[in-house]
Amino acid sequence: MTKRAEIVVAQYREDTTWTDNISNATITIYNKGGTDNKGGIALPNYGREAHTYLHHIIKQYDNIAPVTIFTQGTPFDHCPNFVNVAQLIADNVDGASAVPFRNLSNWTLTIDNLKCACWPYHQFPNRLPEVAHALFGDDFNEQIWFGAGAIFMATQQAIHKHPRNFYEQAQSFFQYNPDNPCCLGYAHAFERLWPTIFK
Repeated sequence: MTKRAEIVVAQYREDTTWTDNISNATITIYNKGGTDNKGGIALPNYGREAHTYLHHIIKQYDNIAPVTIFTQGTPFDHCPNFVNVAQLIADNVDGASAVPFRNLSNWTLTIDNLKCACWPYHQFPNRLPEVAHALFGDDFNEQIWFGAGAIFMATQQAIHKHPRNFYEQAQSFFQYNPDNPCCLGYAHAFERLWPTIFK
């Protein structure tokens, strides 16, 4: 039987054996930790989880699961009961599908006027206005709420609200730069924009 929920894990050297405790879901692990990790689908180590999520959506766009849970390799800092939450969603895809997007982080924050008071890594510029205007237009100025840690669920319908080339445009922010391989400013901008993308 085809499993109707998929869990996409953006891994970098984290122990992801916790995924063994989730049933009734397809587990897809993308490995950015090189030879330090065994298994998983190898990706270059830049763009953090945002690049990983976009890669999955682009590659699987025509075969995206009815419900996809996106998470970092260690979700427990932001969602201590993540395994139980993911299992509930996997066991009740029809019920979960009633909500196009669901933040799974225990910490939700808001942003007004694209000014993020909780912007991390202050050595990197706030890329949020640049990304928001590129994806949604120069007049975009909505209030944003987001879950810390980029841990969320999105339905097939929510993902397909945008064409594949929307996600390709989004991924273009993560062109590899050897001087800044993590593209931290852009990754944190996407962490804040996922609810807007999938609402």
